[in-house]
Amino acid sequence: MNIALIDDEAAILENVRKCVENEIVPQDEANLFAYTRAQDFLQEMEQGYEFDILVSDIDMPDMGGLELGKRLHEKGGSPYLVFLTAYLEYAAESYIIEAYQYILKEDMEKRLPPILRQLIDRVKKEKKQFRMVGTLVNNKVRVYYRDMIYIEKDKGSKYICYITEHGIYKERITLKKLIEELASDEFILIERSYIINVSHIASMKDGMVLMDNEAKIFVNRISFKKIKEQISLYRGNL
Repeated sequence: MNIALIDDEAAILENVRKCVENEIVPQDEANLFAYTRAQDFLQEMEQGYEFDILVSDIDMPDMGGLELGKRLHEKGGSPYLVFLTAYLEYAAESYIIEAYQYILKEDMEKRLPPILRQLIDRVKKEKKQFRMVGTLVNNKVRVYYRDMIYIEKDKGSKYICYITEHGIYKERITLKKLIEELASDEFILIERSYIINVSHIASMKDGMVLMDNEAKIFVNRISFKKIKEQISLYRGNL
């Protein structure tokens, strides 16, 4: 897994690095990347680098951690965010963009290691959750649960389509059978036509579910309520 650290002050960044390195064990197979500018980190992501966990300062010149978090959230599929701050007033806003946690810098050595361990273990578990998908036995690809945005029935055929962050894949299976095999609270079957990954929902309003790839899925009132309940269940189990 890839873990990124961002702080505009080199001395603090080095302290964060040491704190993180002390928690990582060889079995985690984790790579650390350190940046003094949020723009440099964002540029690497835009070039195709993938990160699983981001530990970032909030108050930085040019682009602060909250602005970076908003940009990542808009793009979808962002890493787990942990914010470091010297100011309590940033706490409320960090929750708006669904940061995993925020930590006062004065408490970093005490609070960061256990939070980091929780995230590392979660990422390791996620990397074991995948499905081999394809229409031919010898031409299947590994698709991770976390990359599945939604799954829909292919109209006029017996196939379903996986809409993912990296492309569209097909498999011959029913949605009902698939939801049983996925067996994860990330997913919910909607009106026999879609399976939605609740972690990829960007917003919900007036019977319309907007996914973070900008796809719009319209559902009835009962399904709308079910999705809200599933989101609460999923977030409660994080």
